[in-house]
Amino acid sequence: MLRVLPFFLFVACGFDDPRSPTLSEQTKLDILFAAQQTANWVPFCDYYPSKIDCSDGDAMAHGIGYLAAMGYKPSIRAVTESIKNGRVSRSPNRSDTEDAFSRDQMLGFMAAQLSGENGWLEVKRTTLELGNLCSPSTDTRCNLTPTIYGLMNDIHTFIGYPPSPELWWKELFWDSLLLTQSGTVPLGYQLNLVVNAAWIAYKTGNETRATYLAAKNAYLRQQGNPWFCVVHMGPTEECAQKALAIWPQETERKSQWSFERDTAEGAIGDSMGWEFIFLASLFGVDPNSLDYRGTRQTKGDPQSQ
Repeated sequence: MLRVLPFFLFVACGFDDPRSPTLSEQTKLDILFAAQQTANWVPFCDYYPSKIDCSDGDAMAHGIGYLAAMGYKPSIRAVTESIKNGRVSRSPNRSDTEDAFSRDQMLGFMAAQLSGENGWLEVKRTTLELGNLCSPSTDTRCNLTPTIYGLMNDIHTFIGYPPSPELWWKELFWDSLLLTQSGTVPLGYQLNLVVNAAWIAYKTGNETRATYLAAKNAYLRQQGNPWFCVVHMGPTEECAQKALAIWPQETERKSQWSFERDTAEGAIGDSMGWEFIFLASLFGVDPNSLDYRGTRQTKGDPQSQ
């Protein structure tokens, strides 16, 4: 059983990054080749990354948000066009009236800010004024949590604004909570949210010992997940080889961002491909340099969702 150490021991500022990633030239070429092979079949909805048949209900939490974080221009555009009256939609083409957003979508939107401010002040102001991420909601998906408050503050300062008094006092010790969750939440979707949060903290320069150990705990629980490997260890040769060992050929369903599933589920067999384009970008591949030849559908297609 994974042992989670007392959370109050790990709150620290100025954490020294222990990662020392190295990657051979041959492996860089192998990753680039694999990424181009994937670019040949990843699906689009109009101009932005999506699952097949324009199934874009999770797009901000997947190919829009995280590819925008890596500077992919169509995803950056999609983020901009998903903001309406201070609220963020799941994709530019969606106009949901219920459960229109969620915390995983918000993590994707915040990740997108890593490549440059994109509607941040408008969304931050509206979110704090209304006190939720969407309304109405059928469950707690749109509730603001310490992790959301904490990462909102991290993004706010990363972009260049001073710490927000509306945020800092609400996010105290969120990193310790993340560490606890890394050893207690179920494998799959919830554990992936821990890793996503730890990565955003790292990329904004706000990593603490607690967020680092949260990523480590998650990786130790799912050592076959190359995304977890990179967040914990950096883009190392070991993580690259893990990725190459499972890199998918074109799948039929193209319905899964496989990194958010328990590896035992075999979701990689239904990979949408975009999560591996994202992964390749973490190893230095410019996603804008690839030649994309996959299916491009529109929301007007009869089979779109």
